[in-house]
Amino acid sequence: MRKALTLALPLLLVLTACGGDTENTERKTAGDAAILESVRVDGGSDEEAPEVTFESPLEVTGPAAATITTGDGEPIADGDRVSFHLVGLNAEDGAVLGDTYSAGQPQTLDLTEQLQEVDPELYEVLLGTAIGSQIAYTTVLEGQDPQQLIVMRVLSAEEAPPVPEVLTPEEVEELDADGQLPTFTFDDDEAPVIDIPDNEPSDDLVIKVLEAGDGEVLTEADTIAANYAGWRWDDGEQFDSSYPGGEPVEFPLTGVIEGWTKGLAGQTVGSKVLLVIPAPMGYGDPAPEGRPSGTLAFYVEIVEKVAAE
Repeated sequence: MRKALTLALPLLLVLTACGGDTENTERKTAGDAAILESVRVDGGSDEEAPEVTFESPLEVTGPAAATITTGDGEPIADGDRVSFHLVGLNAEDGAVLGDTYSAGQPQTLDLTEQLQEVDPELYEVLLGTAIGSQIAYTTVLEGQDPQQLIVMRVLSAEEAPPVPEVLTPEEVEELDADGQLPTFTFDDDEAPVIDIPDNEPSDDLVIKVLEAGDGEVLTEADTIAANYAGWRWDDGEQFDSSYPGGEPVEFPLTGVIEGWTKGLAGQTVGSKVLLVIPAPMGYGDPAPEGRPSGTLAFYVEIVEKVAAE
């Protein structure tokens, strides 16, 4: 249930290009973009990472974004879901720290009001940039050593699907009455065993309290200990469980996937909860390597709220 971090980066920084040493005819910049003046991108393709060079060390003083090469595709519009590959580099010496090309799994980013609020420089440069462009991005991340430069290749852009909402208790009851929600039995070790119905899952977040606890009410800022198990909706395969370890797992609600944060905040300690989490509130579809894709179902038993140290 923990968030998937790619290259330990903030939002997953972006840069795209058609490859090669394409001349940049429309350089868009935002933030402290002067630090990106020396960045050059050579070679590469939609499947192969380019060679990125710059005058090192790159003194990262704040958020900065710039197009390095301009593609020849359609411009990215507000509300688009952008698909991209990225390569991350050590800002001090230019060493490659990792990339998404080698795994063959592009990342996605929605050009929405949320991105505009959280990362206005990246939003400004992406908006109107042509598909096929290469974009350089960096920002200061506290506690990160070394700081990183991200170069992102924009592969495609299309209108993003609607943002999932949280179903009301009445809507959840209706799904339950129609037999459209998972049910649970328990094995000899008291671990949950799921039965997923043969219907399409909800496009929105389902929160069903199976048993209400009488403990403290949780907030999104809390750290909790919980027993849990998770399954993919599509094939019913379990991908994670705390039960084999015999002990509840501690985690902050700010450090897990959005479906957990929104699904468990407001619940009480001692509660047992079913969460059906759509892909945008989980790990996505496709998900980063090693993470489950698509809609996910979780059984969660909230054991305690962990006191702050």
